[in-house]
Amino acid sequence: MPRTPLRRLALAGVVATLLAIASGGLVSATGSAASCPTWPVCAEALVSPAQPLAWLAFGHRLAVLTAMLLGLAGAAAALRAEGADRAARWLLVAAPALGLLQVLGGALMVHLRLYGAADVSHLAMALLVLGCQVVALTALAQPPAAERAGGRAARATRRLRSLAWWTAGAVGVLTLALSARAAMAPTAATAAPLPANALGAGVMASSLALGTMVQAWRSRRGDQLLIVAATLLAVLTAAQAALLLLPPAAAGLGVGLGATVWGGALALAVLAARRPLPASPALTAVAPARPSLLSDYLSLTKPKVISLLLVTTLAAMYITEAGTPSLWLVLWTMVGGYLAAGGAGAINCAFDGDIDLHMGRTSRRPVPSGRIARRNAMVFGLTLSALSVVVMLVFTTPLATLLSTLGIVYYAMFYTRWLKRSTWQNIVIGGGAGAIPPLVGWTAVTGQVSLAAVVLFAIIFYWTPPHFWALALVKQKDYARAGVPMLPVVAGEPETRWQILVYSAMLVALSALLTAIGAMGWLYLVAALALGVLFLRYAWLVWRRGDQASIWGLYKYSLLYLALLFAAMVLDRAVL
Repeated sequence: MPRTPLRRLALAGVVATLLAIASGGLVSATGSAASCPTWPVCAEALVSPAQPLAWLAFGHRLAVLTAMLLGLAGAAAALRAEGADRAARWLLVAAPALGLLQVLGGALMVHLRLYGAADVSHLAMALLVLGCQVVALTALAQPPAAERAGGRAARATRRLRSLAWWTAGAVGVLTLALSARAAMAPTAATAAPLPANALGAGVMASSLALGTMVQAWRSRRGDQLLIVAATLLAVLTAAQAALLLLPPAAAGLGVGLGATVWGGALALAVLAARRPLPASPALTAVAPARPSLLSDYLSLTKPKVISLLLVTTLAAMYITEAGTPSLWLVLWTMVGGYLAAGGAGAINCAFDGDIDLHMGRTSRRPVPSGRIARRNAMVFGLTLSALSVVVMLVFTTPLATLLSTLGIVYYAMFYTRWLKRSTWQNIVIGGGAGAIPPLVGWTAVTGQVSLAAVVLFAIIFYWTPPHFWALALVKQKDYARAGVPMLPVVAGEPETRWQILVYSAMLVALSALLTAIGAMGWLYLVAALALGVLFLRYAWLVWRRGDQASIWGLYKYSLLYLALLFAAMVLDRAVL
């Protein structure tokens, strides 16, 4: 049988086994296995259609049957295939044999009423079946490289392969821990404590996955497939570990994710062993002359911009009427905020590659320079954004999660794809994206939006135009060459300098409004007025002189102004 149909059968077997494992996790979490005491046919589901738990157990059995049939078909095709990878052929033959043992074990569990702890061993056998299928499929899709380099590159690849295998083992243990926690659901309290061994499994798997990602960045810099696979592995492992913190009834959702991550780690180990190594040590010698792939991906998140956004988020958390937040909440809000802003920044870089290519300050970014493909930057940004939603939803509040997600869509899609390219109002309207972080911090603590939080939003909203238009005045030739309708390009320098002064005056007035509504005291008011007077002085000089020194002075001070203003809020709340 030709190899392409064999790969299709192997892929179908992997998908079917994943569905069987995922449905098994739901059966364990809901305790629905007890609703089907007959085997192999669940007569209760057929006789009493109103029993949803019985139908869930019956559906799992159908998924297992489908996986077994596809496994047998894959084994038969592997035995007949000529020229297929030998190891892959025997793994495909072993998969249904192990699957048969797993099915017999399931039958024994039903007849002896062995639920709960027995689910873990049942899942372990299913993971072995999946492992055989994933390794076989990967081996079929990636033949061994004909030529392989030695020396440092070979040693680095061996470390990567070893880390991937260890990660797969740790993820397998973590998946079994999730299964054990899900098995507690029918009898445990909603907030059942997390066992120390399960927490240790989560920390170990996440650490190994992170190490695998770093090693992939270091050793296989030019292999985009391995880099993306290792990054996704680290992200999904962290998400899987986070599911341990959910109640036992929800932990069953992580069993299917764990099986997926387990298969991904195994596939990565096989790919690391089979894909070609760097062709020459000379490539390694010249690599330090260019930014590392790690720094390139980090730069996609725009860390300098994020640092100011996180300052406003953090400050907002400490000035609410709810009191001092827990350090745990602060930590996860910062992590979720960085992931959200970083994901939006990476998507922005992917979309703006054509614009960045024509601008001096951005032409050396990873996407326009060709060091990172636009598709990979987009995948990276979407992955960070998805992970931010998980982190915010698990550790903060639904409203904070909603606002954080809105910020991603606002900046990455509404501003980047439409406003920036279509109107000089791009910075005015688009400033709302940068003004969302304090709302996220506020709602992460309180769960609701108040008038003071709206004022914080308005302060950053009116701060954005003078801050960014100052930069646009300096870089207006770049924007004109790139075709971006910034205000200096559309209306000219005099109008831009006047608009900077107008928005600066509104900004200073808004900053004093926090004291007027009773949200801040006199200490903040004194600081806000002092900082505001200096801001107005810079804006006045830009309007009257318009020279490079005054423009750069306003741009640099505006960054310090916002940080000091929010620091004054925290100090006022702490002292008064």
